[in-house]
Amino acid sequence: MSAPSVHDDWLSLIEISGPFLAVPVLKEAFPQGLEELDATKRKRLRQAYEEWREALELEDAQFAELHVAWIDEVLSRGLELDEDGKGDVLKRADWCIANLQANLPEHGVTLSPALAVVDEQRANKPLLLIQTYAQDVDLDTSLKQDGWAATPADRMVQLCRSLGCRLGLVTNGERWMLVDAPVGAVTTFASWYARIWSQEPITLQALVHLLGIRRFFVDESEQLPSLFDRSLKFQDEVTEALGEQVRRAVEVLIQTLDKADQDRNRELLHDVKEPELYEAALTVMMRLVFLLSAEERSLLLMGDERYEANYALSTLRMQLRKESEEILERRWDAWSRLLAIFRAVFGGIEHENLRLPALGGSLFDPDRFPFLEGRAKDSNWRSDAAKPLPIDNRTVLLLLEAIQQFQGRTLSYRALDVEQIGYVYEGLLERTVKRTAEVTLELDATKTAQSPWVTLAELESAWLDGAEQLAELLQQRSGSSASRVRNDLARPVDDALADRVLTACHGNTALRDRIKPFGHLVRTDPWGYPLVYPAGAFVVTTGSDRRETGTHYTPKSLTEAIVAETLTPIAYVGPAQGMPRAEWALKSPAELLDLKICDPAMGSGAFLVQACRWLADRLVEAWAQAEARDRAVSSDGRIAEADANVELLPRDTEARTIIARRFIAERCLYGVDLNPLAVELAKLSIWLVTLAKGRPFGFLDHNLRCGDSLLGIHRLDQLTQLSMNPTGQGQLRLFGQNIERAVLEAITLRQRLREMPIRDIRDVKAMAHLDADARRRLEMPGSIADAFIGEVLVSGGSGAGLENALASLTVQAGQVIDGDRDVLASMRRRSIDARSTDLPGDKPTRQPFHWPLEFPEVMDCSRRGFDALIGNPPFMGGKKITSVFGEAYRECLVKGVANDQRGNADLSAYFFLRAASLLKNGGALGMLATSTLSQGETRRICLGFLSMQDYSIYRAIKSFDWPGKANLSVSMVWIFNGTWCGHFHLDGNEVAGVTPALAPQGRITGEPKRLIANIGLAFQGSNARGMGFVLSHTEAAALIRADSRNSEVIFPFLGGDDILSNPDQLPSRWIINFFDWSQEKASSYSMPFKIVQERVLPERLKIKDEVKRRTLSRDFWKYDSQAKALYKKIGTMTKYMVHPLTSKHHVFGMYAPGITIGHTAAIVALNNWDDLALLQSGIHWAWALEYGNKLANRPQYLPTTCFDTFAFPSVLCAEMAGLGESFYAKRKELTSSRAIGTTTAHNMIDSASETSSDVVELRTLMEKIDKAVLASYGWDDIDLSHGFHLGAQGIRFTFSEKARIEILQRLLALNHQRYKEEVAKGLHADATPYSSTRSPRAGRVSGAATAQPSFDFEAMAATAVDGSPATAILGFLSARDGWHGKADVLAATAIADGQWNAAIADLISSGRVERQGEKRGARYRIQSDHRGDDHEGTS
Repeated sequence: MSAPSVHDDWLSLIEISGPFLAVPVLKEAFPQGLEELDATKRKRLRQAYEEWREALELEDAQFAELHVAWIDEVLSRGLELDEDGKGDVLKRADWCIANLQANLPEHGVTLSPALAVVDEQRANKPLLLIQTYAQDVDLDTSLKQDGWAATPADRMVQLCRSLGCRLGLVTNGERWMLVDAPVGAVTTFASWYARIWSQEPITLQALVHLLGIRRFFVDESEQLPSLFDRSLKFQDEVTEALGEQVRRAVEVLIQTLDKADQDRNRELLHDVKEPELYEAALTVMMRLVFLLSAEERSLLLMGDERYEANYALSTLRMQLRKESEEILERRWDAWSRLLAIFRAVFGGIEHENLRLPALGGSLFDPDRFPFLEGRAKDSNWRSDAAKPLPIDNRTVLLLLEAIQQFQGRTLSYRALDVEQIGYVYEGLLERTVKRTAEVTLELDATKTAQSPWVTLAELESAWLDGAEQLAELLQQRSGSSASRVRNDLARPVDDALADRVLTACHGNTALRDRIKPFGHLVRTDPWGYPLVYPAGAFVVTTGSDRRETGTHYTPKSLTEAIVAETLTPIAYVGPAQGMPRAEWALKSPAELLDLKICDPAMGSGAFLVQACRWLADRLVEAWAQAEARDRAVSSDGRIAEADANVELLPRDTEARTIIARRFIAERCLYGVDLNPLAVELAKLSIWLVTLAKGRPFGFLDHNLRCGDSLLGIHRLDQLTQLSMNPTGQGQLRLFGQNIERAVLEAITLRQRLREMPIRDIRDVKAMAHLDADARRRLEMPGSIADAFIGEVLVSGGSGAGLENALASLTVQAGQVIDGDRDVLASMRRRSIDARSTDLPGDKPTRQPFHWPLEFPEVMDCSRRGFDALIGNPPFMGGKKITSVFGEAYRECLVKGVANDQRGNADLSAYFFLRAASLLKNGGALGMLATSTLSQGETRRICLGFLSMQDYSIYRAIKSFDWPGKANLSVSMVWIFNGTWCGHFHLDGNEVAGVTPALAPQGRITGEPKRLIANIGLAFQGSNARGMGFVLSHTEAAALIRADSRNSEVIFPFLGGDDILSNPDQLPSRWIINFFDWSQEKASSYSMPFKIVQERVLPERLKIKDEVKRRTLSRDFWKYDSQAKALYKKIGTMTKYMVHPLTSKHHVFGMYAPGITIGHTAAIVALNNWDDLALLQSGIHWAWALEYGNKLANRPQYLPTTCFDTFAFPSVLCAEMAGLGESFYAKRKELTSSRAIGTTTAHNMIDSASETSSDVVELRTLMEKIDKAVLASYGWDDIDLSHGFHLGAQGIRFTFSEKARIEILQRLLALNHQRYKEEVAKGLHADATPYSSTRSPRAGRVSGAATAQPSFDFEAMAATAVDGSPATAILGFLSARDGWHGKADVLAATAIADGQWNAAIADLISSGRVERQGEKRGARYRIQSDHRGDDHEGTS
């Protein structure tokens, strides 16, 4: 921990919520610390406060005047905002009413501050808004003013954001709350208390230095908003540091439990699974967090001497800190006290002198982890004696310090947002526990180290191999530098360290002696003992699932935006109907409580917490509206007649808000997460915002569930018909009626459960019984559904294998429904195996989530879905899904979620599709996704599909940077199920509509189609998959000098960077290429082969994907992707075009054969200058930008989306060729003469300040090319208005935005027209043919040249294309080496799944294709002697 700062004192004495000023920023702003205040000023303020306080206590009749005077004294003289009384800087109420009014139509109020600090030199710009309240107003408690119920703090946030003033100050005379409310970011609240100003004058100093007049009129970079902004970069570090504290505490607790287990001969935890142990430790920490939060909010028995002395967590830490280290290590009573308070919260305390109502809740259930109490599994906490573990007080103090202390300050859980707690704890969800197989050491590693554990045997083995091997191993595992490793190995181990190692080895001197040489490299526990894990010990390690799936905690600013815009159209009548804001009508309390809202990937529940808050505020508002109509509101939230004999809802606004939140949480909110710990964390988050004194935890087990949202059935008829895509005419299986009856019974039970009021723990128990009864009735349908999904996984979702399996499952399901337990057991065993298809051995069986069975009352035919779905689903690039989750899982996504649409869609797209399928008509969906959602295949599969299914995108933010450390761009998208008649918004602006590309709606709608005329002309380069193939110019020359034969396998290597960076655009490196040769032939080139063996093979052995690693390591001398179709196509051409795959500029180069082109480039097999002019034009670049992908905000030129969809003019203008050649030559002159790359050249073209003649000439040529292209299309009527225009790529020299939109509309219309013509010719009937039907235009001379012998791929002879599925399969397999799965072939060829079986059977029986493996694991490749039996293919 860093040394205490001079600022730590005052920071520890104020109450902070949200990202506050970071200590490094404070040190920079106040390098000498805080100046002491003038003694006279301090004395005057102290006297004024004492007068104010005395008048308050004596209930002085003049107190109201004294209250105003006291606040004015602090502002005018204390902060020096109006010392002369002129009011130049501090404006009073009358001025504020006249000049600073904020209209908030959503709340039906107009606000203005009581006072304001303004800058007269900048047209009275407001710098600080001030609102004052009576001394008895709690600034955190809702109060109703002008019909709007909100806390004073929240009112100030709204006022600041509406008036564009970031800072606010709210006070009741005692508490002075600073509010920092940046738009689109997290709000900060910091409170000073006047009562401690005299005892702790440094807090007053801080207030004056931060809010005094001098702070407002310094350089803008030193003003408070700038200080807050600079502090933001430290917030992630603070959160990570706090999370690290908690993580270390969890590790220590598990190590302590492990030691207790060792002391009991491994009997204590022998039946505890590793994940269960980690879950137990994390649950302990969550319990502590809840208790601290509840105690600070006076929800337990703080104030009662007995409770504080014997139970309270808040006092335990201070009691333990009074003890010496020696005593702490030798006493164990604190752990028993923790267990006692855990039991008390769960079961209550019934004693004549101490009463605490039972809160219940799974979080505190003692029987959930009985081993924490030293009890056996399945024992009962009420009847079986506990044997508390020997966990010493030192460990308990460390646990408490980890969550209460940070950088010398005591954290306030009253001030800490629930989201902040979730932020810290969600980071712990990616960890788990594993047992060590042998003695293992944990190295003192850097933060970047992925696996800092090493077995002692590994170390000793490396040591025997030499010092170099040992250092390499230690560097790899620890992430440390070579010098640090060498120094630590060389340092002698003194007696003190040796003794500590011996203690860590439990007195085993032989083991100590083996470990001693590495003593300085081993991480120590908080007490300085090396972390040595014996065989069979538990160790906390990093899991993979959440990191692999790009799971990111969502900041509050984003959850607020998503929730408000998603729930507004379902909470009000009017937004979706297009009514003016003044005519919107809030739905009734009954209608609001009937809403169903779900987060299908809830994590720690941040979205559900925000939905709970937002909807509860609307409910309180609806109750008030009912009362205004002379109706009564009963204690269960129902509306009754004014004279009805019912128990009424409390009038207190704060009490109403909590009641409303409980109702919303219990009746409206649903959530799912794959991680069971996330489910518990989400419960904790919701409990923290809904708990009321004397009331138990709300029952949430029926609403927050564990499972895979994407895997499982989402319609009941899928189960009753055993079909992933059932039809209305489908056959109801015999057992289907029994399932439907069980579901109806479960719905009845769950509806009774939801209508029950929760007054005490007995109500919670009754709800639990109802939930258990409902689950029992759905147990057998759930098992059948699991088995069904298992068979889909095994079979790939279709084919004869699935049909046979489902026929067998139908019989078994009938027997299960009839009560045959043996068949049920057999079905479950088979289901577990099937659901583990192609899973790595260390991953748990897949857990499908069956929506109609888990939430039957929502998916019931009478309701048909949720009213809203919200969330931030995990992100993952489409190509990674198979390697992380398995091919069977990917196939299930295609069949069960994506409606048989294939392509490399991001994982988040499948969550959008699943959410849309769960949305009722008239419902709304609001989610975050990567910005690729609006690009390429992800857009086509997700938003493009939904737009054709009567879903409306009514609001979107296309792309913005993630507000945190994660380096990614994201989108926010809101979708309505049905026709949206309201206003559409894109990036904050009102538009006519929003397209799937998240662009303004034009005349022409829909997605562009790939055109047969273009397919087979554009390719991606070879993917070598190993930098070991690449050579420097010197290396290549040396190899060729050594043996001239080597020139046959060594070629210039062109990558995307060469095109952008080299003045001549030529390759800067060379590469070894053995094509698809056998090992025997490749190894005959001994020197290049040895290089590949030594450099490439080790790289490939490190590949994580098991299938890829095995295949690529076996054929290590071959590229991962040969791109044979590419080289076959360009082998006979004199020249062709190449474009960087990823580039901020549009740059085509012309190249001749004889080079190898890397996968970072796209190749177009056209060689005429008019084609280059067309493709280099702004018209084609606008199309590519609109429909291509992006990588970290840089455009990607992908053949399938940018070229294959682009509709060429029927005829190109005669001058196009000359313009294309001139532009290419002039650009090369510029780059060569100035020794710059094309990126720099195009930067110059796009810079208005660059006026040199050669750059101006290039701009003129670009303008002429664009006009000639439009003339070729016959679109001369479009006014291009070339100039320097601001667009998504920044300022560029191009045509106007108006022209861009019109051009894209016409190109899309032309694409649709061409596609329609091709369909009419039968070209798209079954599959996308691989050869191009695009004929050379009149006057074109095709480039003829001899074939390039270096790229001989066994000379494939093209045959006629008949468009049949068999031909398409042959084309795919001929163009690619090795074995390929069915899914790969279908994805590339667009063959319908139903055509596969017949086509592949014919090819196998005729000997043209061979198969490896059976059923789900089958792979296919072309027979070598039939390699020519295909047509031209794309890569």
